[in-house]
Amino acid sequence: MTESVEPNSPESPVPRTAVSDHGRLFRAERDQHITEYHTHIAASLGALGDKQWAGPDSVRVPLAARMHSPIRDRRDLRRALLAAILGSEPEPQGIHLVHGMPGCGKTAVALTVFDEAVGGHDITGLWVNASSTTSFRAGMLAVASDRGASQDEVDAARAGRRPAADLVWHYLDRSAERWLLVLDNADEPAIFQEPGWLRSSPRGTVLVTTRHGSAPLWHGAASHPLGVLDVSDAVEVLLDFQVGDTDLAALGQLAHSLGCHPLALMLAGTYLGQQVLEPVTVHDYLQRLRHDPSTVLDLGAEPGERDLRRLISSTWQLSLDALHRQGLPETTTVLRLLSCYAPDPLPAGLLAPPRLDATALAQADPALTGDRANAAVMGLKSQSLISLQDVPGDSGRPTVRTVQAHALLLDTVAARIPLDQRDIVLTAAAELLSQLLATSDDQYIDSQSLRLFAPHATALLRRSTSTSSRALEPALTVVRGLRLQSYARGDYATAHALGEAATAATRDGATPDALADRYELARALTGVGRFAEAADLHQESLDARQTLLGADHPDTLASAHALGLALYGLGRFAEDEQHMRRAADGRRRVLGPEHPDTLESRACLSEAIGEQGRWAEAEDLARPNLAISERALGAEHPHTLQSRIALAWLLSRNDQLDEAETLARATVSDSERVLGPEHPRTLNAQDLLAGILLRQHNWREAEHVARSVAEVRERIFGPEHPHTLAIQARLARILIGAGHRQQARDLVAHTLTVSTRVLGPEHPGTLNCREVYELATAEEHA
Repeated sequence: MTESVEPNSPESPVPRTAVSDHGRLFRAERDQHITEYHTHIAASLGALGDKQWAGPDSVRVPLAARMHSPIRDRRDLRRALLAAILGSEPEPQGIHLVHGMPGCGKTAVALTVFDEAVGGHDITGLWVNASSTTSFRAGMLAVASDRGASQDEVDAARAGRRPAADLVWHYLDRSAERWLLVLDNADEPAIFQEPGWLRSSPRGTVLVTTRHGSAPLWHGAASHPLGVLDVSDAVEVLLDFQVGDTDLAALGQLAHSLGCHPLALMLAGTYLGQQVLEPVTVHDYLQRLRHDPSTVLDLGAEPGERDLRRLISSTWQLSLDALHRQGLPETTTVLRLLSCYAPDPLPAGLLAPPRLDATALAQADPALTGDRANAAVMGLKSQSLISLQDVPGDSGRPTVRTVQAHALLLDTVAARIPLDQRDIVLTAAAELLSQLLATSDDQYIDSQSLRLFAPHATALLRRSTSTSSRALEPALTVVRGLRLQSYARGDYATAHALGEAATAATRDGATPDALADRYELARALTGVGRFAEAADLHQESLDARQTLLGADHPDTLASAHALGLALYGLGRFAEDEQHMRRAADGRRRVLGPEHPDTLESRACLSEAIGEQGRWAEAEDLARPNLAISERALGAEHPHTLQSRIALAWLLSRNDQLDEAETLARATVSDSERVLGPEHPRTLNAQDLLAGILLRQHNWREAEHVARSVAEVRERIFGPEHPHTLAIQARLARILIGAGHRQQARDLVAHTLTVSTRVLGPEHPGTLNCREVYELATAEEHA
């Protein structure tokens, strides 16, 4: 019996028939015709003892569901695999291993390459499901039959009377046709440990798909790791399903939320594309996705879907079940612990055995003790559920070994932690961070640890808040500590992220701590240049603190000071003076004239007065303030540096350039030593020095200093931060003075456009930029 079939057609019939003792196998000539022939497969697998065994319907038909979306972003890999399969020389084509995390598209790659090789070239395709010993052995014996083995030979191999692997490879090595043998879903390499099952052949290529990318058995195979898609390709996948919403920004947000994970994209796209009676927008889908990602994603599966690899809720569990069979039940608890943190690289030292044993994870189910942690981590790595990588350390420091997992994996695992296990796991996660990041009151953790652990602290707080866990308070304490240290280091972007997390956790509170969270978030907003938002939040915090704590409470006065700084950034100098004067006078009265906070408020007050042109009054305030600060705090105290730079700025604006230059150079030198060369206050001192050098017509040094500040600010703050725009305008002035008018025009034209959009047309920074632009273009208009 023959039946015509169009190769590579999605509608091509896939013959399916049960195989019993005298069942059927289907044989095809390059998938052009399906030819029925009989083979006799006994009811037992010999040593396997499977009394109800049935072999595959056909090893010529891939035992994988056809894709609804074309494969994306795998072009180089497909070309490399096809080149190996089609090698022109009669040399062994080798074993190729495509490995990666569950759902990343390994089978889809193999299926596409299979179709390309069989449908367009003189290659015989053979497909074996290698997910279990039963299916693998049955499939390989069917391959032997396909390549010409007699039924008696197959029966003997199956019954253990002759080596099964030798039989299969005897006929593969003597195949008249070139072949491609796909061993799909080979996630448990132990299946191949019987000697001789995995070999190279001069007649074909073996393509293995697996989650287990590092098994010793794969030694010598060509390894092809497979990750997630690029965002642009992920959006294309969603568009393939006709999701109804062609807003590329919204689809990009959805793709990002799904971590560009191929299976998740397919499920999301399927669901969105099939909602006919009551269409669901991408925005609505995203809202649902945040609450229970695995359940929402599985809505896109076919009704009654039985292939667990095509369900997000179970695809990770298959790997955990395999690890459990290998004697590693602890991997479940380790993965749950990791799901409390962010998908960023997590320093592996956090999971050191003594730290784990100091938590209650030994009472978790499954229990996790320190002596089992390393084996559990390596087990997760073996199934591609996590990766281990070395992250570069800070300058002069060694690399850091880290553990990392995909965001979607962490979200779905976290959402499905049993209720009776959540507090144990979340509290342990908080204790681990607290142990590692604990410092004495006068010490900060190193900047490298701050950089690596900040995202994990915010993720932990978010998880703890959403579950009302006992871990909330310790997690909040960790986030607040890191926020304080980030701000002190001048890392305002990190302080802002931590501040947002803390504020979200205490949003409904009216306690001093909750108000402090809002205050700190507003300070971070000022640091990142979002002055209007900062001013609004500071005003709200000031009013609430005044009501709750009183007008002269130190926290209330701190809010008045911080509000003044935000207003200064907006160019509202009179209002700045009003609030800064309140802070300075109140702090002097409550804290004393030599308190660091008092001295800082007085220095900032002198700048607000100076910005309004009252230079003598401002100097009369700034000069004695610096003297008090030097006497009370020392010449290199950060608040003394602030007082010194304030006086230097006033003197430079009042044409006392020599003294201003001396003070500015001293401040730059001390700030570099005390705060660091890239601290925002150090950059402010360098900015001022560049301005003084400009006024002294010292063009060469002024340009050098200004370019240095501009490069660092753009790298740290971004190209549109108000301070970045300010130094670019100053650099343009310097270039005009140095005779580089064309460079100045190009620079200031762009800066003026951005400044107008970011700050507004009437902001002092924009007005200054417009003045520089007019100077740069004056020669053209003359």
